[in-house]
Amino acid sequence: MGTVKINDLRVNAVIGTLDHERIHRQELIFDVEFDYDSTQAAGTDDFMTSVDYSAVERCIVESVSASSFKLLEALALFLGNKILDEFAVSRIKITISKPAASAYGALISYTGEFFPGRRA
Repeated sequence: MGTVKINDLRVNAVIGTLDHERIHRQELIFDVEFDYDSTQAAGTDDFMTSVDYSAVERCIVESVSASSFKLLEALALFLGNKILDEFAVSRIKITISKPAASAYGALISYTGEFFPGRRA
């Protein structure tokens, strides 16, 4: 078993409950961690037996760019389920940070962890 981390992935999205958030895209920062059975990939050094990190990254960027959610929690669940459906991963942990969320300069984030067979 191995863990892959994709950190500081920045995507502009429609996210939030306020009127201006529904009109203007804002930057979200994603930190994603997923587990998969890397035994064969590590033993053979064969890309075809691994999870394509760039494909996971592209899936996140394209899905988030085309989405419109009010809550970080709902977006994380949507992405978690999508990645579990499309890639051979056994666990995914997604942290989404919303830099523009706080009027006081705090960084607001949400973390969700998702597993196959345990869907909301």
